Amino acid sequence: MDTVILVLQGIFVVIAAIWTVLAKPYSSKYLEEKGKNLATKQDVEEITQKIEGVKADIAKAQSINQAKFQLKHEACLEALALIDAHFSQVLKSPDGVEASKQYSTAEKARVCHSKLILSCEDTKVLEKFAEIMFGPKTKHQEGRPLTDLLNEFRNLIRHELGFGAELQLDRERAWFGRIISEKQDGQ
Repeated sequence: MDTVILVLQGIFVVIAAIWTVLAKPYSSKYLEEKGKNLATKQDVEEITQKIEGVKADIAKAQSINQAKFQLKHEACLEALALIDAHFSQVLKSPDGVEASKQYSTAEKARVCHSKLILSCEDTKVLEKFAEIMFGPKTKHQEGRPLTDLLNEFRNLIRHELGFGAELQLDRERAWFGRIISEKQDGQ
């Protein structure tokens, strides 16, 4: 029995020696390659997480910018509607006929003004709106036709909204007081 154990031990030692000589270089390369692959997989996962984070940040920023632009767009259109209502009360056509009346409220004006303040980057928009609605701040600004102020305001809005270059607008055709197809009083 001792002989059998010695023979088995001898066989085991020979197999271990052969394994060490033949398989060890391959097993260390295999393990090294597996380690590289695992590290690469972890790197890819980390990079993917970072990319997804950046994409989420970009999507959030775009959503916020879209909401800001929408607010600014609404405020500008509301401001123009308020100016139209204001002009309908104070302007007459060149032939002396009163304009068709358009009405608004102080509440709408305050909300619109607040939206302009919150959303517009160029303070000239706010200054021009105030000049049109409240009148000029200085004597030097008095006497300018309201339609010139309206055209300036429109161009400031175009710039604020990124709609392109300033337009040369005709002061005489800047605002509709009445159109021919409207029903006249007494008709």
